[in-house]
Amino acid sequence: MDGKNAVTEIRKAGPDDAKIVASLGIVTFYEAYFEQDTPADMAEYLFDSFSLEQIEAEIADANCDFYLIFRDGKAVGYAKMLRGSDADGLKGSNPIELKRIYLVERVWGTGLGEELLNFCVGRARESGHDTIWLGVWQENARGQSFYAKHGFEKVGTITFPYGDTVGINDVMERAV
Repeated sequence: MDGKNAVTEIRKAGPDDAKIVASLGIVTFYEAYFEQDTPADMAEYLFDSFSLEQIEAEIADANCDFYLIFRDGKAVGYAKMLRGSDADGLKGSNPIELKRIYLVERVWGTGLGEELLNFCVGRARESGHDTIWLGVWQENARGQSFYAKHGFEKVGTITFPYGDTVGINDVMERAV
C-alpha cells in the first residue's frame, strides 16, 4: 500500500458493519499480541471479545461507538469509544474511554494511527467530554510511547483479565 496518494476515510460503524469490526478485531489484536500470549489465552479472548454476536450487541449499545478507518476503500483499522466507563485516578469530570484503537500491521507507521486517534479526540470534544482515557498494557512499550507522544499521561492502573492471565494496564488520560 503506497501511502503517498492514499485516500483515507473514517466513519462511524453501523449494524451492517459488525462483520468488518469483528474481523478487524480478531486480526489486529492477534497481530499486536500473538508473540506475548499463550495460544489458549489468545483464542479464548478473541472468540469471547470479537464474536459477531458480541460486536452486534456493542454496536447497538447507545454508550458505545465504533469508528472504521479505510485506506483506498479498504478497512484497515477501527476505534471503539465508550461513554460511562470509569477508572481510579481519572481527573476529568466527564471522561470518555478509548476502549480500543487498532490498525492492521501492514499500515503501522504510516500516520493512520495518529489520524484515527486525532479523530477520536475530536469526537470526544464535540460530544462534550473534557478528557479521553485508555488502558494500555504495561508491557506494550510501543503503545505507551505512542500515547505519551500524543499528550496522554499515566494516572493509574487497572486489571485486564485475559484467559488464565490477569494483565496490568496503565490508565492514561489527556484533556480534549
